[in-house]
Amino acid sequence: MRRIIYQSTASAGMDRAELFRLVYHARVANDRKGLSGFLLFVDQRFLQVLEGEAWTLMATFDQIRRDVRHCDVKVIDERSIPAAKFAAWRMHCFAEQEVAGALEKMTIAASGPVPDYVTEAVQAFFSDDCVKADRLLLHPE
Repeated sequence: MRRIIYQSTASAGMDRAELFRLVYHARVANDRKGLSGFLLFVDQRFLQVLEGEAWTLMATFDQIRRDVRHCDVKVIDERSIPAAKFAAWRMHCFAEQEVAGALEKMTIAASGPVPDYVTEAVQAFFSDDCVKADRLLLHPE
């Protein structure tokens, strides 16, 4: 088993309807391929945790990298894992606007605390927004 955590920026035109289509198709494909994970969508940015058998996961991630619905794909973590932590989630989607809300919804959906690596990735994802906002306030273009 392998896990990839990445973030990316949505392409222009990514609205709630397009997000719904993306998640629906990901669930169907992931169910067929035996992959699991979740997608966090905030301010036109994605954070995704994807788990599965190594070859299937890597082939799927190669397709994800080339998907025109997003750009600036940045792998945060990639590693072998003993078992999927989100095996019941073929593709769960969260669209919270703050870190506490996102982690609370994930905890409820997982019926218990999410792993530390997820908490850290979500916190870093939101803090990237804070850093960008601070940079814009200090150095407006």
